[in-house]
Amino acid sequence: MHLTKGLYPFWDDYLTDYRFTDATLSVNKPARVGNVFKTDELWEGNSSDFFTVFKDGDKYRLYYLGANYPGNHSWHICYAESKDGLDWVKPSLGLFEFNGSTANNIVMKDLGGAYVMKDTNPDCPPDEVYKMFGPRYKHREGLPAYCDLVCLTSADGIHFTEHHIFEAEERYNNMYDSLNTVWWDKNDKKYYAFVRTTHPKPTATDPRYCEHFARAITVITSDDCIHWSKGTPADYMGGMDYQTYTNCVSPYLYDDRYYVGFPTRYVERLEWNASFERLTAKEWRLKRMENPGGEINDDTKRYGQTITDGLFMSSRDKFRWFRFDEACLTPGPEDGYNWEYGDCYPAVGLIETPGRFSSEPEISLLCESHHWTDKPVELIRYIFRKDGFASYKATFKPQTLRTKPFTFDGSVLKMNFKTSARGYIQVKFLDNFNNPIEGFVSCEHFGDTTSRVIDFDKPLSELNGREVKMEFIMSDAELFSITFDDVE
Repeated sequence: MHLTKGLYPFWDDYLTDYRFTDATLSVNKPARVGNVFKTDELWEGNSSDFFTVFKDGDKYRLYYLGANYPGNHSWHICYAESKDGLDWVKPSLGLFEFNGSTANNIVMKDLGGAYVMKDTNPDCPPDEVYKMFGPRYKHREGLPAYCDLVCLTSADGIHFTEHHIFEAEERYNNMYDSLNTVWWDKNDKKYYAFVRTTHPKPTATDPRYCEHFARAITVITSDDCIHWSKGTPADYMGGMDYQTYTNCVSPYLYDDRYYVGFPTRYVERLEWNASFERLTAKEWRLKRMENPGGEINDDTKRYGQTITDGLFMSSRDKFRWFRFDEACLTPGPEDGYNWEYGDCYPAVGLIETPGRFSSEPEISLLCESHHWTDKPVELIRYIFRKDGFASYKATFKPQTLRTKPFTFDGSVLKMNFKTSARGYIQVKFLDNFNNPIEGFVSCEHFGDTTSRVIDFDKPLSELNGREVKMEFIMSDAELFSITFDDVE
């Protein structure tokens, strides 16, 4: 393989030669920082959901669903903005009436959620640069309800008009009943949509869970964002066929050759057991399970016996995904309202925020909390280090990560890593016989930085065009990524 100049994160085993690697690749859980947003207006309801956030020039934009459970008002798409991604303002837009007043932040009504993007296609008309995609539910007598995915467009991100119904070459059961994401990919010069679908699971069903079918993610493509290809199910390369709800897929903030996703994993247990009796939020759980007549039946009990958490996955081609089975996001310490259906639904979009402890910026992921309760929904900010969604880890006893053979461009190697005071990472370039190449064995590096330049006795450019391997000898250390560059 050939590695061009750029970032190579250790979120998967793309580079790894497992025959000579005993360091462990695992997902990282982010640090929970605190609440940055609250949906405490009457029109926002107690079930605000499906958040999208992105940086747009000198401001950040936030779009989300305002809804109430049980439903006693129509659904609204609401809007907020911020200068730093931390402190948010809900502007009074005067566009739609709620309870006799237009003093609210509603930008659209009667959609079951909405994903909003700023279209970076250079050929996009100026009055269509902001695109909103939302499911519109259709009820058919005697048949299951289904959704159309409606596309609306805007020149300013505030005033939207309906443009077209999302056309795909095939329709799936419950297609679009989620937060569906769409991106213009400048490298491929086409649009990619990651949409919710379902498929049956006739085999390999765990009897503890409701898994006779699976909520899933399908990839479709388009040249014009109107006419779309047939769907290709996301390929987890042999991974378990979990139920995944929202996908939260986006190009990686620092290198759009990579796509990352934070799908919500839906876990519906079939039986109420003693753990549910002891688990937090029992009162709310039982209340959710009641139908309008106050009874619990097979159709409604899932609202109390389902718990959701969040996974991390990444892709280099947008079709094949390396997904960790271990949760990236969990409901957290029991607080009387969590460990329920609605936890760990992140906003689509990662944003860069100032570092809390150094000049190096951090990545913020916003995730909703207190969904479907008597408290306002809150957005909790979680923090990752740059490239820090997963990493190779080594114990105090030295362990090794070795790569497959490759050629590379670049004259500077940088490493994103951290160690203990006594820990270290030593970097070696090896020949095809696994021997260290003279002049290309580093010292033992220690510290905690996202961009350490690795020095060698000889210029790294001497290895350009030569097939090599890399070996990392690690002690009490984590390795997040490497970068080949020409600039320190």
